[in-house]
Amino acid sequence: MMRNIQKQIGVIYVILSAILFGTMPLLARIAYAHGSNAYAVAFGRFFFGSIVLGVVTLLVPDCTVKISKSQFLTLVKLSVPYALMPILLYVSYTYIDSGMATTLHFTYPIAVMLIMVVFCKTRLDAKQIVCAVLCVGGMALLYTPNGQMSARGILLAVGSGIVYAVYIVLLGRSPAKRLHSLVLAFWVSLLSAIEIGLIALFSGNLVLHLDAAGWAAEIGMALFATVFALVLFQKGVFLCGEVKASLFSTFEPLTGILIGAIVFHEVLSVKEMIGMIGILTAAVLLVIPTKKAKSIP
Repeated sequence: MMRNIQKQIGVIYVILSAILFGTMPLLARIAYAHGSNAYAVAFGRFFFGSIVLGVVTLLVPDCTVKISKSQFLTLVKLSVPYALMPILLYVSYTYIDSGMATTLHFTYPIAVMLIMVVFCKTRLDAKQIVCAVLCVGGMALLYTPNGQMSARGILLAVGSGIVYAVYIVLLGRSPAKRLHSLVLAFWVSLLSAIEIGLIALFSGNLVLHLDAAGWAAEIGMALFATVFALVLFQKGVFLCGEVKASLFSTFEPLTGILIGAIVFHEVLSVKEMIGMIGILTAAVLLVIPTKKAKSIP
């Protein structure tokens, strides 16, 4: 009974994190309009987020950023795929339109399932498979063709989803779950910022000359998509599991679409509405407990 309650709490954490992650396109659009680029947005998000998380850990009793050597190595392994994911996704926008890139990226629940089955020998139930089909089908309906096709862009977007799936599986099975959630988020953010910063610096893509609005957008991304969303997502994965967490993450593009409709007055098509219904149906099915068959005496 207690385990079921923990799973439901984990689901709530993941949904809240997905909604917060869903604010990124809006804030990124503002940052781009004021002089930023994909590398700078990703770097700023993690850099400012790690600063805030570091300050918060100092204020929380019995919470310290000090970790052992083995824990540091574990966190480095977690940070590498987490840092690569936004770079691959954001760069794919230069080759294919963002709608297709986002759709391809959000096939990562399938990648999570395949990794769990092939490498972790996890058995999936019929309900999870049905929900995965609904999520992928819903994401496909949310995509509206509006741009060029590029094999490189497609590979980058799919690669971002695969890399994120690797991060989710590593996180769910990592001994780092014993760390305080704030400490875990701090180190993943700090290490990701360092890794992205080095890549951007050596590739000549690190842009730091932004106006006040650009910096405000990046700080907003740090607060919403790193400090709050990252902590919630990590706690959610530990409580409800890798597969469920990846499926409920599809609330992120739903949030982006709703923001587009409310803020930018974008009109939702019937196809997009059906896609949203498909994803929400999968979410409802996942939270409904599966009745166990009664044993015959």
